[in-house]
Amino acid sequence: MKKLLIPTFCFAVLSTVAFEEHISAAPLSAEQKTIETIKYVNVSSGSLNMRKSGKESATVVAKLSKGTKVTVYSESKGWAKVKANGKEGYVSTTYLSTKKPGAVKQAVTANVKTTTKYVNVSSGSLNMRKSGSASAKIVTTLSKGTKVTVYSESKGWAKIKANNKEGYVNTTYLSTKKPGAVKQAVTANVKTTTKYVNVSSGSLNMRKSGSASAKIVTTLSKGTKVTVYSESKGWAKIKANNKEGYVNTTYLSTKKPATATKASTTVKTTTKYVNVSSGTLNMRKSGSASAKIVTELTKGTKVTVYSESKGWAKIKANNKEGYVNTAYLSTTKPVTAKPASTPVKTTTKYVNVSSGTLNMRKSGSASAKIVTELTKGTKVTVYSESKGWAKIKANNKEGYVNT
Repeated sequence: MKKLLIPTFCFAVLSTVAFEEHISAAPLSAEQKTIETIKYVNVSSGSLNMRKSGKESATVVAKLSKGTKVTVYSESKGWAKVKANGKEGYVSTTYLSTKKPGAVKQAVTANVKTTTKYVNVSSGSLNMRKSGSASAKIVTTLSKGTKVTVYSESKGWAKIKANNKEGYVNTTYLSTKKPGAVKQAVTANVKTTTKYVNVSSGSLNMRKSGSASAKIVTTLSKGTKVTVYSESKGWAKIKANNKEGYVNTTYLSTKKPATATKASTTVKTTTKYVNVSSGTLNMRKSGSASAKIVTELTKGTKVTVYSESKGWAKIKANNKEGYVNTAYLSTTKPVTAKPASTPVKTTTKYVNVSSGTLNMRKSGSASAKIVTELTKGTKVTVYSESKGWAKIKANNKEGYVNT
């Protein structure tokens, strides 16, 4: 009897231990049985952002300093799922190493081999930023000819020191030789040409620099005479109405165009109709997806088309003028969508995200407004799929999600 009890007791004890081990190991199965590894944060400067998911746009959970020890659960597409300082999130694998880097010294550049260069910009000043990114915070601006100490150069950015400040600048605007000082009237002896603003409608933006995102200095109407100093990469440095700036060369001509008359009754127009599969069509202030929305047009709306260019049509509808995407216009009037869409053939699918939630948006665009968030496993009714987006219904709400 005793011999029988002892094995039974041992088996019960071992079963209990095995059960407890299974319970403690449960979280690892959620990580698809990955093998945990230890790595260290290795950034050249600043800190490493730990984000909520493996995206540059994801919320920053924490900032990790150089040398921070992290537990890596998995790595995929340049992102690592990690745990550090009691928090979990995702970091770029670029800034992780298997060996612990040396601690960041107060004067990290003390013994670094440096070179001397000079700021060489054709106009304006050069932005020194907090990190090697065009979207990083501006530390200060450097004028042409400023002497800088270069610590390192990588991917088009140089880590420098100038005017007792450290930061990053674009290597394009650095030279080994000191350029001539900027003269007060830099364009005095420059060979110039005369051209005219030639826009089909509206006005031409004169910007502070040769970039579509640069600040607008003023707007120029059709036929405005401009003095052109130079042209490069689709931008012209000009002077007009006693102001200097940059304009897109596409809208300049050597001959003065006929000034647009106030009444556009003689303009040849065509009639088309809004043809969207669902929702409404945005009429914008200009031919750009980021332009301000003037109004929304429903399917079947009759519009007067003045002109079409580069995928945008200048139109008039409901006594308002603006621009719409030509993809959603047709020469024939479409059948107006019926309120009940029950005859539409639908399919059932499920949300499958590796972590976090899936955003349901107002339209099939990553910049569209978020309607709600769907958790993994949520059942959705799919109405249609196009260009990587699916129109769905879930939790009594309709919207679009990435397929």
